[in-house]
Parts: sequence; C-alpha cells; structure tokens
Amino acid sequence: MTIKLLVTAAGSSVAQGIIKSIRRSGLDCVIIATDNQPYAAGLYRGDKAYLVSLGNAPSFISEIISICKREKVDGIFVGTDYELIAFSENIGRIKQETGAIVFVSNLKVIKIANDKWLTHLFLKENNFPVIPSALLSEASNFAKLQGFPLIIKPRTGDSSKDTFIINTTEELNQKLIYFKTTAKNIYLQQKVEPIIQKLVGSEHNEYTSSTIVFDNKAYGIISMNREMRFGGHTTKAIIKDNYEINSFISRIAETLNPFGPCNFQSKVINNVPYVFEINCRFSGTTALCSLVNFNNVEACIRKILLNEQIKPLIPLHGVVLRYFNEVFVPFSEIQEISLNGFLQQSRSEINKFF
Repeated sequence: MTIKLLVTAAGSSVAQGIIKSIRRSGLDCVIIATDNQPYAAGLYRGDKAYLVSLGNAPSFISEIISICKREKVDGIFVGTDYELIAFSENIGRIKQETGAIVFVSNLKVIKIANDKWLTHLFLKENNFPVIPSALLSEASNFAKLQGFPLIIKPRTGDSSKDTFIINTTEELNQKLIYFKTTAKNIYLQQKVEPIIQKLVGSEHNEYTSSTIVFDNKAYGIISMNREMRFGGHTTKAIIKDNYEINSFISRIAETLNPFGPCNFQSKVINNVPYVFEINCRFSGTTALCSLVNFNNVEACIRKILLNEQIKPLIPLHGVVLRYFNEVFVPFSEIQEISLNGFLQQSRSEINKFF
C-alpha cells in the first residue's frame, strides 16, 4: 500500500525532520511538500511540491484541501507552529472533504501549548512542578519577590526570538518598554506580550523531550540533554537512560492528551523536569530522534493510517551531533514552481560525502 503524505512548511527544520523520518522508515510513501516560498529546501526533497499561502491566510485551508483532493492524501504532517491553529480548527472539514487525517491536536490543547502562560497554568493546576512566573502587569512586584536573574520572553513564538536574561531593575524596565512598543510577531502581525520567569538552573541542565500520545497513552519518551546554537536549534544532544525524567514527562503528556506528537522543554533539577515550554507538534529534533530509532513519525503512520498495533518507542543511547548540509536545486525548478506553484520529481541533490 502506497501512503500519500502531505508535509507542510517544508522550509522549516521540523518539516525537514519529518521528511527524513518518513524516508528512514522504509514505508512505501509519496511525500507532497508545501511552503509559501520557492526557496524552502524541503520542497525539493519530496516527490511533489506545491506553493501555498501563509497559514493565517483566508485561502490557506481551501488550498490544502484542493491539494489533498488532487493527490489523494492520506495524512498531513504540520511543519510549523503558525499553521497549527488553522489545521486544528479544520480537522473535521479536511477529513470530511478529503479523507485525510491531520496529525494535530484539538484547539484546547493547541492553545495551552502555544501560550507559555497557559502552559504555566496547566502545569500548576495539575500539580506539576512549575518555574515561578508572572505577566507584564506583575513584573515589578515579581522581580522584588524573586530577585534576579530573570528571563523575559514572548508568551507565543518559536525558537529564542525576543528572549532576554534580566539581571537588574533597569534592564527589566528597558525590556518592558521594548515589549510594549517594539516587539512584534511578524507571522501573526500582532504585538508580543511577554512572560517573566525566574531563571533556574543553567543551559547544561536543559532537556528536550518528545513523545506521541493517543487516547491518554504516551508511546515512549525520549529526553535529550542538549546544547543550542543558531537561534534555538539543537546542535548536540545526549541520550541516556533518563528513566525518572521520562516518567515525569510521560505523566504530563498523558494529562495534556494531545493527538500524536508533543515536545516538552524543561530544566531538570534533582532529576525533576521543570517544564517551561510545550510544542504540540513534531519538534526540531525529529530527525535526531529517528536516527536513534525513536521514529515517532513512523509510529503515527503505522498506528493511525495503517491501523497497526505499536509498542512504546525505545531510543538508542549516545550523542547526536548536528551539522549543516546543502541542497542543490537547478534554476529551472525554482522558476517552474514559482511560475506554476507546482513541481514534481525534483532533480535536487544533497551533499552525501561526509
């Protein structure tokens, strides 16, 4: 059986990790990649590619439905935060009109994960450990109570954009003015509201944990102690037997109950993960996960699209180091997809000689 899969936001590291994981699975799949601009590397590593509007455009879902009908798509993998709400709001419509299943959670879960303050409240209300946190209106009193250093960052957003460590009252006041007057989410075209948190631990005890969840059951957890560079991307990940951390994250994941993929960022203190961010999607470390036999993309395909029984995933232990790679694309293909909005059988090449 050939499975037809749509992977969106093909220029993102998330989508590229999904594509790598599909290829690595060995399943008979056709990959249809989408993005809103022709210089997205993932467009040229699928079997077919389409240009679409941004995820917040009124026509976005209609364009996706049209592609799904044309290509007879079985499943949709979302490659960016900025399309999650649109897909979540239209799960039923897409399934009804095309038969395709979207690997995205319901709107309530998406909103909890997308907003770091709602994430904080979810953890607190369910008696999980939390990092002391406050909103803009409580910033001054919070600083007096908690002391410095603090960290201030957007309630919504990705990577490390507009994230600052604050060491003095003067710095705090400057950044509060910045968030009130300057900071803007270029994707959502709105002012950025910050969350202020106590800075706990260090970069050396930061972990990223991934899982897939169906019907309140987590099918394995992988937790990686990581080092980040280049705007919040993991460049080194250490995978060991993190039983206590994994057990804790599993309880949080099963309480949240997403549909399919979910990722948790935490600071681990005395083997207890203090979660500060939830990404209700496949993570930027998806390619790393599949490399160590934790292929949660494949698991989603097998369980939901092939209706197979799956066992909890167990990763290999070791270190994953990430490096840059290149994709060569002929000019003619850039021109073709720019003109027609469609391309198939790309002749792109990656550098395999490393």
